[in-house]
Amino acid sequence: MAKFSLVGITLSLLLVLAIALPLGVSGATPTTTTNVVGDIEEDGSVPSSVDFGDVEASYIEMPSDDDDDDEPSELGVPVKSVVTKAFFNSILSKASPSCAGKKFYRRKDFLNATRSYPKFGHLLNATAAKREIAAFFAHVTRETGHLCYIEEIYKGKYCDLGRAKEWPCAAGKKYYGRGPLQLTWNYNYGLFGSEKKLKTLKNPEMVAKNRVLSWQVSLWFWMKNVRPVLKKGFGATIKAINGGECNGGNPRAVAARVQYYKDYCKRFGIKPGRNLSC
Repeated sequence: MAKFSLVGITLSLLLVLAIALPLGVSGATPTTTTNVVGDIEEDGSVPSSVDFGDVEASYIEMPSDDDDDDEPSELGVPVKSVVTKAFFNSILSKASPSCAGKKFYRRKDFLNATRSYPKFGHLLNATAAKREIAAFFAHVTRETGHLCYIEEIYKGKYCDLGRAKEWPCAAGKKYYGRGPLQLTWNYNYGLFGSEKKLKTLKNPEMVAKNRVLSWQVSLWFWMKNVRPVLKKGFGATIKAINGGECNGGNPRAVAARVQYYKDYCKRFGIKPGRNLSC
């Protein structure tokens, strides 16, 4: 029979305990901002080319040829199982063939963009997760005219002089709505670029030229400004996206957003919840 040293056993146990102890991690909570996204009512010509320009590859993932690549799995539902090809194409199919967005917006680019925001569509339960996805696409449908428009029709400068010291407007540049949620204002382009180390304040047109970036910008704004109010109901998301429409500002636009949301909730097999208007 083998003999064991008491000292040797003690040292071995200490070594095992040292290896088993977990390392701690910490995170920071991002601050939020507000925005008024431009409204869209009529046709207009916009660029539909893909130009990666100054976009850094470390943030923008190149689109995959496979729509069904796996994305992070957390609480909620796999986004790709809700935003199916049939669902995405049902929105896009209502856009005119002449629309710039017809060739620009693609489901696989949206799914690629969600990898940068893995918490999107992942909430406490499947119903809450599906409501978020329905709300997001309800606003996207309204803002882009069923994925028709890449850029806002009214191409104003949208330079907030009150915040120009921190986020100076570049000479000759305009910060009108671009992308699925029509990101607007110099400070939003500046905040996004600062967080992601991209030159979107200097070159806002990047958002309208890069398919994946356009979705990432919209998801960034959503997670930062809209996600925090989801629990208050869809009406609160309207206020976060375009508060000027609320309280009688544009009842027709509000009604359209609510109807899209209700339609998408029905498709997902869930109830829309309360507080739908604003």
